[in-house]
Amino acid sequence: MNRTLAPLLAAIGIAASAPASAIIVGGVDFGTLGANPGKTHLETATLAQTFVNGNGQNASVYGYITTINGDNTYCADGSGNCGLFYTATFNNSQNFSSSYVEFTNATVSVFFTNTSPLNLLNHDSPTNMAAIQSFNNGNPWVTLTGHGNLGGAADPAAVLNGVGFFTGSTLSGGGFGLFDVAGPGDASVISFLNGNGISDAIGGKADIALTSSFNNFVQNPFDIVGGFATGCSNGTASEGSWCYQGTANLRGSTVVPEPGMLGLIAIGLLAVSATGRRRKV
Repeated sequence: MNRTLAPLLAAIGIAASAPASAIIVGGVDFGTLGANPGKTHLETATLAQTFVNGNGQNASVYGYITTINGDNTYCADGSGNCGLFYTATFNNSQNFSSSYVEFTNATVSVFFTNTSPLNLLNHDSPTNMAAIQSFNNGNPWVTLTGHGNLGGAADPAAVLNGVGFFTGSTLSGGGFGLFDVAGPGDASVISFLNGNGISDAIGGKADIALTSSFNNFVQNPFDIVGGFATGCSNGTASEGSWCYQGTANLRGSTVVPEPGMLGLIAIGLLAVSATGRRRKV
């Protein structure tokens, strides 16, 4: 093959291989929404969370990301033999009342495992937390940090807030927060999820919006047996009890190479090739 044409053909190959219907980052397939023209991601996840009953307290959280953009087989090879799990800390509760609470700091660490997903209801919550944090030798897939200026009645310093209400005789709740993508984590994942697509209340940009719902009726049975959920069902729980089970959604924008940029790469490679040929004459 003509050496001058080889780089150009390679560049055309790069352009041709640009994601048309799916995009894989960090071992995870984000499907059609992750690539052009969608450039979005939506994760659904299970949620387990500890109880707070005042100001200046911290909550521990963990769960399993069940779907990404509607797909529960989001492994790069299309199988179910991998999984994304997370642990989180919501720190420094403030403005606490019987129906409202805010946190001024929050960190979510997402971990990737290339083994079959762990059933989180087969162990108590402390054991689950330790198991998740050991995946990939303790190295997160991506880290999310809280982003302030939620708007509404929230304090500008709050990065996450929650409301509580009774559903029959059980305590239900919902939460909302904003997050920025950060390290530690896989550099390709950080770049991909750093979309700045969520506006905060003062015009700043966050990467991910989190919404959650939870209830204190369905609790991990191993937490009950192990004494980690004492008082959750009758309102006498202490700080740190594993009272809540529920679900969470995380959504945001993605960053993928534009076809126009790939075209510029092809032109650049052609120019480099032509320059090299002229030097040899």
